Amino acid sequence: MTQRAMFPPHQSLPAPRHDRDGAGTAALVLAVLSLALTTQLWGLLLVIPAGISSIACGVVGVRRAKRGEASNGRMALVGLVLGSVITVPTACFLIWLIAGLHGAYA
Repeated sequence: MTQRAMFPPHQSLPAPRHDRDGAGTAALVLAVLSLALTTQLWGLLLVIPAGISSIACGVVGVRRAKRGEASNGRMALVGLVLGSVITVPTACFLIWLIAGLHGAYA
């Protein structure tokens, strides 16, 4: 009489798939940061880099969500739109301010 195994051989479970949600989260955080920086006079110069970073991270996050690699596509899209809505008017204002100051002292 042969002995049978009491349990089937051990099979490992497949590794869980990790979403790549970092870019979408970073886009929203940077967009909110750039919104907060607009309330400070010294922060106006930091709005542009934070906003551009928010836009870039938002684009990456939306593309990852479309490919199915990330699950926070809406968060990335909100970060992208909010970063654009804050960065473009702030850049226009700073250009207008610098041009006006240049004209006043010329």
